[in-house]
Amino acid sequence: MITRLLFPKSVYLVLTLLAGLAGLVGCNEDVYVDPVQLTTVRGRVVYSLDQQPVRNATVKLTPGSRVVSTDSSGAFRFDSVVVGNYTIQASKAGYGTQVATVAASVATAPVVTIQLTDDKSQNRPPTTPVLVAPALNSTAQSTTLTLKWTSTDPNRDTLIYNVLLYRAGSATPTSSYTGLTADSVIVSGLDYNTTYLWQVIVSDNVNTTNGPVWSFKTGSYPDYSYVFVRRMNGRFQIFGATTDGTASQLTREGSNWRPIVSPNRRQIAFISNTDTELQLYLMNMDGSNRQQVTSVPIAGLAAADLSFCWSPDGTQLLYPSNDRLYAVRTDGTGLRTVALASSGRIWAGCDWTPQGNRIAARTTGTSLYDNELSVFGSDGSSARTVYARRAARVGNPVFSVNGQQIVFSADSTDFQNEQGRQLDARLYRLNLTTGAVADLSQNQVSTSSQNLTGKTAGTNDLEPRFSPTGASLIFTNTDNTGIGQRNVYTADADGKNRKLLLSQAEMPYWR
Repeated sequence: MITRLLFPKSVYLVLTLLAGLAGLVGCNEDVYVDPVQLTTVRGRVVYSLDQQPVRNATVKLTPGSRVVSTDSSGAFRFDSVVVGNYTIQASKAGYGTQVATVAASVATAPVVTIQLTDDKSQNRPPTTPVLVAPALNSTAQSTTLTLKWTSTDPNRDTLIYNVLLYRAGSATPTSSYTGLTADSVIVSGLDYNTTYLWQVIVSDNVNTTNGPVWSFKTGSYPDYSYVFVRRMNGRFQIFGATTDGTASQLTREGSNWRPIVSPNRRQIAFISNTDTELQLYLMNMDGSNRQQVTSVPIAGLAAADLSFCWSPDGTQLLYPSNDRLYAVRTDGTGLRTVALASSGRIWAGCDWTPQGNRIAARTTGTSLYDNELSVFGSDGSSARTVYARRAARVGNPVFSVNGQQIVFSADSTDFQNEQGRQLDARLYRLNLTTGAVADLSQNQVSTSSQNLTGKTAGTNDLEPRFSPTGASLIFTNTDNTGIGQRNVYTADADGKNRKLLLSQAEMPYWR
């Protein structure tokens, strides 16, 4: 017989709990819990441009979203970081946010270097340049003037300017001025009576702003008193100059030299190699309306030594071409031979006076040191030799206003070399009636100061021309090396009162 015992429900719950505890006490297996492993993540934030530390940069560690700031050395540190893979994000106002990834472990505490670069997306461009001077579409501007403008930068960055200057109608800049830090630039050597366009391009080294195109026009051509030649980049170019020495360039294409003004003072004839061969050209006094006159080239022993002249009435040009002296109308027609050189000789230069309608000319032999000056009629008749040097350089002759004298240069020494060098070239005046020769380059006493005036030793006086009144001379002086600077002087007709007129100039002519 089985007897069942009856207990309250709460007693059953207690008995069940006790049975469970007994089971645990009787279990032989051990239970383990893995410990949490921690490490450190540290590093440094620097500027990419110069590797200098970035102070107060914000550094964020993800996951976890922990944030710290860099110290004065750009360093940051995250301690008690659970091992694992993380992303580090560094940022600072004005610079792009940079991100790096690290694998943090107990064995190695990662050291990270993050480089910040300029955040160009936050840079605002400079303002559009505003014109200050000269006024828009202004006229009568000087050939040397200051271009001025204003521009600002919202980020207060340093501004760099480039200025492009164009002649109207040209797609290629006449001048470019780059890397300017000032908001102005002085331009010089501009042509007269010419419209110019100019534009300012401003940059803050991140963004660039192009300014509008502005224009101005230079004033009318001045009343030139002289024309001359200047050597530029290995070429001859012709300039005009006023009495105060203000000069303006008249030619640019090819090499152009020996400018000679027409009798009516309205045109300039000159030699040019623009079309390879040496030809005579004409242009207006402002350099416009350039046109070739000759078809048979001007030619002789040395190109830069050649010279030519106008006929007294201004309708023809007389020029040498080896053993022939030609005359041609200024429109290129009517070519004719005026004179033939003696056997074995060639023409070098000439001049034509209305006084007696005569021509003075120079011939050379096979050497620049073999020279003769002769005078003859405009038809080549009645030729006579008036001066000869067989072992020295001599320049081309020019008539005085009254036609009774000629002036020329000649080396007072008999020095010779393959380059045609002269050691002591002087100006001489020859009286065609008496044959007397006067040295115009010798030292002379000034009655006002008792000082000697004249040619400096070791220099050459070259290329003399009488003034239109005949009272003065204009000429070139240079050292006798042949490679020194050439300058233009004036003097009285007797050689006194020498004065420097133009620097870096040669082959002068009075207007």
